This record gives sequence, C-alpha cells and structure tokens, in this order.
Amino acid sequence: METVGPFGENATNTTASPPDLPPKNPALVTAFNAVNVVILVMIMLAMGCTLELRTLIRLVRNPRQIDPRFFVGVVIGFFSQFLAMPLCGFAVAHIMQYSPMVAVGALVCTCCPGGTVSNLFTYWNKGDVALSVTMTSCSTVLAMGMMPLNLWIYSRSWTDQSAVIPYDRIVIALASILGPALVGMLIKLWSERVANVVIKLGSVLGLCGIMASIILSVFINPDMFSRPWQLWLGAAILPYIGFSIGFCLSCIPLFKMSQARRRTVAFETGLQNVSIAYAIIQLTFTSPGGQAFLGDFLIFSILYGPFMMIDGLILTAIYRIWLALQSRRNAQADDTTKEREDENEDL
Repeated sequence: METVGPFGENATNTTASPPDLPPKNPALVTAFNAVNVVILVMIMLAMGCTLELRTLIRLVRNPRQIDPRFFVGVVIGFFSQFLAMPLCGFAVAHIMQYSPMVAVGALVCTCCPGGTVSNLFTYWNKGDVALSVTMTSCSTVLAMGMMPLNLWIYSRSWTDQSAVIPYDRIVIALASILGPALVGMLIKLWSERVANVVIKLGSVLGLCGIMASIILSVFINPDMFSRPWQLWLGAAILPYIGFSIGFCLSCIPLFKMSQARRRTVAFETGLQNVSIAYAIIQLTFTSPGGQAFLGDFLIFSILYGPFMMIDGLILTAIYRIWLALQSRRNAQADDTTKEREDENEDL
C-alpha cells in the first residue's frame, strides 16, 4: 500500500524520507544546541567590541550625522532578504521539482531573516560591522510581518496550511543579538585592550564553533547522504544566489555604496537564521500526518545550514587570498619605486 503524505500525495517520490531512519542521538543534539548558543553569544560579544558606544550615543542624539548610505544599506537588505530571496527559494523548489514537503521547507528557509553568523563573516571580510548588526536586528523585527506574508504568497503553490510564526523565538533572537553586542560595547568603553582580546577570541571560537556545528550536523542527520542530488544542489547554490543578489543590488551606481558595505549586504542576504526555520516547521506540521513526514519538511534546512557556513567560508578564503596577493603586489611596487628613486639619486 502506498503511503500518502500530509498534502494528499504519494510519499514514495524521489525526495521522500528513506524508511527506517536511525533515531537522533539526544547527546549530540544537546551538544549541537550548546555549540550554537556559544557561537551566537561569542560572535555578538566580539562584534560589539568592534563598535563605539560613544559614537552610537552621539548618532542617536543627532541622527543627521548618520551617513544616508548607511540607511540605503538597510533598505537594500530589506528588498534582497524579504522580496528577492523568497522568490528565489520558490523558483529553485519548482526548478528542482521538490516534493511539496521539501519545497515548503526550502521556502521557509529563504523567508527567514538574517542570522547572527553574518556579522562574523562581515568582520572577517572587512565589511561594515555596524551596518551588519543593524541589518540583522532590523530584519529580525521585520520578519514578524514579512515572514507570514511571504509564506502566505508562495506556499499556496504546495499547501493551504498556514504557517505558525514563532514570535517568541524571533524576540529571543533579537535579544540575543542586541544583548551581547551591548555588553561588547561596554567592554570596549571600559578597556580597549580587553576588547581586542575578546575580538580575537570571539573570531577564533566563532570559526571553531562553525566547524563543530557542521560536523555535528552530519552525525546528527546521517540520512542526509541518502537524499537526491537536487536537494544538495539547491541547498548549496541558494546562499550564493543570496550573496550575488545583495552584492549586485549594492553595486547600483545610484546608491554609491562602498565595497565594504557591498560585502556586508551580500553576507546579510545570503546567511539566514535557520533556527527560526526549524521552529516554524516544527510548530506548523505537528499533526499526526505532518509529524510522520517531519523529516521531509526539515531536510532542506538541515542541509541549508551547513552549506551556508561552507559557502561563506569559501568566499572568505577567496577574499583573504586576494587581499594577500594585493598586499604582495603593493609591496613589490613599493620596492620597485624605491629602487628607481635610489637610482635617480645616484645619477
């Protein structure tokens, strides 16, 4: 007898869950959650240490001193995160011919606001950390309205079921962004030396935490390797699509965005808060029929999270190599110029 999914379709298609999946290890799940909490706190604490509290207070008292292009970055982020990315998720799900359950999971991921890890990648790529933190905070607040709207518009292609938005999780996410960042700013106000130590420590721990999160995801979800290539390809390319959209929109001459802010918008667009996607899927599809196929709803976010980190690390490595090559070329050019000056003096 064929199994029927929660949307009334045959669940034995190419993207359905393999039978008899191994149960998840509770200890690994606990470790995974703990690692993510440590990553979040350390990243935002370190990023807060890169910001000036006195400057923030001065700008709040006199908003006219704020560069208008700063707000342009926030607006571009809104359009790229909440208009372009959901549309891209919708298109990828149709092009790859995902089953309704997998397609809804992919759509939920691309409707999520920017994640905290984007702030760390912005720092590594010499972007505008203040803009990154602002964009992450604004997108988290705006997600309360934009996520249900986008899910209502696009999910009707596969289901009539309304998504349950975890507003408590979104508020917690906002607090977890602003709280450690404020503590970091206070640390920098108290001691510049301690702030520099926290920045280096947070950067190293953030990298180690990202690698640990990727490895734990593999051990917790070994069934991901039995999934078809369409799922892997979609999860791998969507972050790059987000990076490209954010960067290209920022390159429009009218906006006059600096290269640092272009990179910032790119990472904010391509790196989503996947934990909110987990919460939406688990809260929405808890009926007996939905629970049986919960793995199909979650599988895209399970793959999307690690691929976001991997794609971001690849771009960061490319950028760092480019910086090293540029530095070497500049050093060689300086040496050549000095040699010519010495020759002219001898003449």
